[in-house]
Amino acid sequence: MKLIFSGEVYEVLPIMNGIIFSYKKEEISDQTIVGYKMISFSSGQFTDVERNIYRLTKFGNNYTEVIKHIGNYIEVKSLLLAGGKIFLIFPDGKATLLDLDATPVWSGNLLYKGEAPSDVKFHGNALWATYEEKNVLIRFNLNTMRNDLRLGNRKEPFSAPKDIFIEEDRAIVSNYGSKKLIAVNLNDYTVEDLEEFEEGVKQYICIDEKRMVILESGLYLL
Repeated sequence: MKLIFSGEVYEVLPIMNGIIFSYKKEEISDQTIVGYKMISFSSGQFTDVERNIYRLTKFGNNYTEVIKHIGNYIEVKSLLLAGGKIFLIFPDGKATLLDLDATPVWSGNLLYKGEAPSDVKFHGNALWATYEEKNVLIRFNLNTMRNDLRLGNRKEPFSAPKDIFIEEDRAIVSNYGSKKLIAVNLNDYTVEDLEEFEEGVKQYICIDEKRMVILESGLYLL
């Protein structure tokens, strides 16, 4: 495991042949200053990038209209869909589907027992969400937006799951509490422990066969 960037990293986003990530740059008078960096896999170079490059990557070509619906765009989860639509999940559990022109076409919530999801991903005809405080992974039916399957209980196999990464037909869950990556087969729902770390895992991502995790101390290449 190799440290790529030391510090508090918020989110890693994939780009062509590289990544963009947001991080805590500094804190001034209790106000957090966020920075943005890009890493090119071909050159290995780090580049500071502007906030709008990050917004473009996270919210798509129409990001200037999309962010009008958003407060703290670092905390909001976004899923870019076919046809230019975007699915937004807010920290309070509310969810909105925006059309190509950023017009809301559906709104609802993804609360589970009053808790908002820590992460959400699409797979096939379903939406999968982790709930950090409830230690569960839940599947939502896309037609009804109701949960129809719940995996996990109070203590196992999930412990403060923060993030999901979909890899073919399995979900790689970042288990912050147990400091592990956990693989869930989305066909038969079997669970397998993967890597274990010395710190809580905040996010896992694999791009161009490069596997990375965000831990408390920074961004690492596995």
